[in-house]
Amino acid sequence: MAQTFIAYYPAVTFAATKNMGAIINGHASEVLKVREVALSNAATTAVTGVVCQMELRWYTAATLTGPTAITVFSCDSTNTAPTTATYGHAGTIGGTATSLWSWIWSSDEPAVSSATSDELECFTPLNIVYAWIPHSDVQPITLRQTQEIMVYNVSGAAGTLYTRITFTKE
Repeated sequence: MAQTFIAYYPAVTFAATKNMGAIINGHASEVLKVREVALSNAATTAVTGVVCQMELRWYTAATLTGPTAITVFSCDSTNTAPTTATYGHAGTIGGTATSLWSWIWSSDEPAVSSATSDELECFTPLNIVYAWIPHSDVQPITLRQTQEIMVYNVSGAAGTLYTRITFTKE
């Protein structure tokens, strides 16, 4: 069984053209495979929300300078963390990007009494933007040396977002 990790980016403030959560593999022989990317609206107080255009991006020759770093969680205490991976949000993004998916996100705060997009974004089945299909014929997004996966906010700047990326080291 592959060693499994969760990169969790808590309550990242929206800004246009911002990295909301990323992983770069810096190792020549370790391979990281993305299994799931999920988001959730993190606004807990009133926010004058906006519509954000977001993308799931894959980068080659990736660099990320000065990100706000996070610590990944190991799903088994005997796992050894990837040797030279970078985990973070914000920072200066470099490399060649390929957009894998694009969607619209409401950054308004969710309200208990309604069922608009702000609330629906909080339901786990509806906030998964990438999920690998566990089948031998389907490869997950694979990160080799200097490759990166990133949740990117193209436009819109209000509110906060939780991002979770589940991946394996093989």
